[in-house]
Amino acid sequence: MQPTTPGTGDARRVVVGASAALAALLVSAALLLRWLTHRNHEPLFSADQVFLRTGIGALIGAVLASTNAALVARLSAFARVRRLAHHAVEGIEPRWHTILMVALAAGIGEEIFFRGALDPVAGRWITGLIFVALHGALRICDRSALAFAAFLYLASLGLSAINAWQGLECAISAHAAYDLAMLAWLVQGAAKPRL
Repeated sequence: MQPTTPGTGDARRVVVGASAALAALLVSAALLLRWLTHRNHEPLFSADQVFLRTGIGALIGAVLASTNAALVARLSAFARVRRLAHHAVEGIEPRWHTILMVALAAGIGEEIFFRGALDPVAGRWITGLIFVALHGALRICDRSALAFAAFLYLASLGLSAINAWQGLECAISAHAAYDLAMLAWLVQGAAKPRL
């Protein structure tokens, strides 16, 4: 068992609670939006080949996360990103269950809201802008913030394409697998700044 810094258990509980609360808020907002736009009669999910589509999504998310992690770890242009990522996780010393809960909450809550409810109403281009705004990346004050906003916008478009191709289950599993792999990479210390 790993030794912990005092207070990290409380920090982990806050992170998991906040992630679950945000997911619940997004799912509630999605259901409300679907009701207001008279789309609540349309099913969000399909049982047709659900395990295959979920597996495809998980594979896509894991491959993209692995590629992204390799680029961020090796390219000097991402030194600032590595430092910020390291500082983001060091204060909570996340455990596997924390990482899993955060990844699942993000994948489920965000995809049900963005792909399941907002995409059909606003379209993928507007949905992408709102996705960037929710992730706090509209503060474009330097090149790295602009690059992060562009990455998030492309990620949103990609998730919309996955949803159109294989359904919401696939988009949820791609998002959750991506977040799970990236968070695991961060926790393993791969993002620690090089001295």
